[in-house]
Amino acid sequence: FNVTRDVIPLVSVDASYMMDDEIGYVRVKNFGEHTYSEMMVALAELNMKGMRSLMLDLRGNSGGYMHVAIQMANEFLEKNQLIVYTEGSKVKREDYRAKGLGSFKHLPLVVLVDEMSASSSEIFAGAIQDNDRGTIIGRRSFGKGLVQQPMEFSDGSVVRLTIARYHTPSGRCIQKPYEKGHGEDYEN
Repeated sequence: FNVTRDVIPLVSVDASYMMDDEIGYVRVKNFGEHTYSEMMVALAELNMKGMRSLMLDLRGNSGGYMHVAIQMANEFLEKNQLIVYTEGSKVKREDYRAKGLGSFKHLPLVVLVDEMSASSSEIFAGAIQDNDRGTIIGRRSFGKGLVQQPMEFSDGSVVRLTIARYHTPSGRCIQKPYEKGHGEDYEN
């Protein structure tokens, strides 16, 4: 056998179509390097087909790059609306706000989440919910909201140290609480 190495593209937006004459549907399976541009292409195509409202599906999306979730939320929020903030016991609060340059600030929006929607999915959904920008439908999300700082060692290994937590605009901590001795409850 001759095996030829090739670049295999990994897409984040794995479905986009019109559900009817007015409702567009976009499924985002993760927040990767090209997710924002993929979403914008999908939204432009749906817009040309007459989209008047959007259903954005984040079910099963375990997250990815935080800056991509912020870019995406920026498309739907007005200038200076809070998207997310980080804060830790030894790290001061840092706010991430919308720039107000988004093309879809007035498009009716529904976001689907489930128990596997985590991290960046929760940042996006929390920004939409807390700014009363859209409706969130589904199950309680995973609860993964820790800010981790990588520390590299000379042998190439890395330790990720938790330094802060993500909070939605209303102040809700995305990370679900953990109580020592209640690990099974935490997992369930």
